[in-house]
Amino acid sequence: MPSRSATPATDLLQEMLEEPTPAPDADVLAALREPIDPALALDPAEMDRLLDPAPLPAENGWCWTPERVAYVAVRTPMPGHTAEMWDWWFDWHPRESLRYRVWFPDAHFGTSMREPSRPAAKPFWGATHYPDEDVGVGREVVRIEFLPPSRYGFSGDALDDPRVGTIVGGYVGSPSRHMRAGVMTHVLLRTGDGLLLRSRFWLGHGLRPDLPGVLGGLGSRLLDRPLVRRRALPEGLPCALADHCAREYSRLSAILPRLYEHYA
Repeated sequence: MPSRSATPATDLLQEMLEEPTPAPDADVLAALREPIDPALALDPAEMDRLLDPAPLPAENGWCWTPERVAYVAVRTPMPGHTAEMWDWWFDWHPRESLRYRVWFPDAHFGTSMREPSRPAAKPFWGATHYPDEDVGVGREVVRIEFLPPSRYGFSGDALDDPRVGTIVGGYVGSPSRHMRAGVMTHVLLRTGDGLLLRSRFWLGHGLRPDLPGVLGGLGSRLLDRPLVRRRALPEGLPCALADHCAREYSRLSAILPRLYEHYA
């Protein structure tokens, strides 16, 4: 089927590569200049609190927790966005590196993916993405295993909540180090004019080697410790990731409706 736009598909993506990335809201950038009190960081066990639209402490911020977990929180308005756009985007963009680069040309270099082994309610559930990016501490290929929310921290089927548009998240890992390195989630809440994105990262939480079954559990008991996190995670990681997240999702807020109209 031909594109709905008169602009050829690849030409549109090339044009978008040249478009400047809009700056996040000034209040977001101001909130990310200094670390927050770790007491304000949401614990992974409290992930269900992200489903409540009521403001949470430190909607934008970063810190090292006492357990030496790198915590990041970013809030991004997504006017004109729908849940369908997001479900489509996380299945569409990893299939071609140019699509991933368009998302955030300043720091996204390419990507690949492993398809889900079976169909699921969301097209990206069960997929593994391998983005090549620099979140501010050096270029690296990372691994993201996308899963249903109940598989990585939510207590039940969070998508049954009528306030929720969609949720994107799962386990973050390092293929070069052969380990799972943390958890991330992006909760999209419905608003009167679109969606509101709440992004949260807990890097270092649940460190686990890429080993099957009992071996992986034994390895996790050895690795999932503050001393290991201190050695494995760069000091500047949470600050850099918070800034990266704010900027990449500010850009996605601006470009996703146009991409969806053109390609979906």
